[in-house]
Amino acid sequence: MAFTYSRLTEISQIAASAASVYANPSSKTTYIRSITLHNANSSAEVVVLYNVPDNSGSVGTAAIGNQFYKASVAAESTVIIEFATPGIILEDTNDTIQASTTTANKVTIQIMGATE
Repeated sequence: MAFTYSRLTEISQIAASAASVYANPSSKTTYIRSITLHNANSSAEVVVLYNVPDNSGSVGTAAIGNQFYKASVAAESTVIIEFATPGIILEDTNDTIQASTTTANKVTIQIMGATE
């Protein structure tokens, strides 16, 4: 089966505490193929990403056990994280990708992939 990959999220700002940046829709499977991060701050920002399973259909809580990325993103730079096929798979309603950064609203994120 061939997928048409596209933008799953608009560019949005990351908060200082972990919050959902993408939630899997009801009755869908999502394949995340890339995540683009851009630090617009004049100093480095630590970005943390989490693959959080749903909690009985509700949004779950980000924790060290579901963290998959933590890195310092240099000032005024862009990082593109690519995932090999099939990518990160979100299967249940409200499985989420959550993110946090050192300083709120300084780093932006955009997620690309496909849903079926």
